[in-house]
Amino acid sequence: MRKTVFFAFCIFFLVVSNGFAFDIAWMQVQHREYGNGRTLDRLGFGLVDENGEYVTTDKNITEVKLLDPAKKEVKLSTVKFASDEEIFGSYDSFKSQWYYSKTWQFDSWFRARILDSLNPGIYWLKVSTADGKIAERTFAFNRQGPLPIIDSSSFQLNPDPFGNLIWTWNIPVELGHLSLSHKMRARAAIEIYKNEVEVGYFSIILPVHLGYVFIPRDVVETINHKGDRFDFKVSLETGDKNNRTYSKPFTIKEKLPSTATR
Repeated sequence: MRKTVFFAFCIFFLVVSNGFAFDIAWMQVQHREYGNGRTLDRLGFGLVDENGEYVTTDKNITEVKLLDPAKKEVKLSTVKFASDEEIFGSYDSFKSQWYYSKTWQFDSWFRARILDSLNPGIYWLKVSTADGKIAERTFAFNRQGPLPIIDSSSFQLNPDPFGNLIWTWNIPVELGHLSLSHKMRARAAIEIYKNEVEVGYFSIILPVHLGYVFIPRDVVETINHKGDRFDFKVSLETGDKNNRTYSKPFTIKEKLPSTATR
């Protein structure tokens, strides 16, 4: 039954000879800037199988091509596959209410550096399988725009008396002006490591002007059970997903919640 539903609703669908089926769930062509001074342009995309689940391997993928608005092939670095387990949160601005999932969800994605200049227009992604079939998706890159970088030296982590964690940071002055003319959002994230291997990811989407996250005790405990090192980061992104900035990571090597400032 699930396969029948999937056939009815998928726009792009491929079935290869070994039974592997996939669709491009999302893609981004994005300019990025980092708190350490690094800048790059990146292609990212995710593949899902016939059940709508993210793929667990890249072994069936033989070729990835990206075409620019002039239909010229874009030069890419080696395409890399990665996966982890994630929990997510959201914030309701109207109700001032925090919402969190407490169950780990598998996620996977592909990424490559774009080595040619980005030009405004429609980019076209083609992903090929072992038998030569192709899935396709497009993405509109409108422009490279300015975004500030959140300064991780302003990060503060403070537990309240009930074991909840409050994480705060300073809002750049220029962000207020930019947010009036450009739709954008912030993401607060914790990359979770175990024995120096990334094993999990926590993230929550926020209004750019908020400047803090409230993480309840049970979510903190879920994160603690997953790892032994925690990298805190805040990213800003334009509404069209064309541009993103990242703070430097703020690393904690002890169980949360902990009182910490940089």
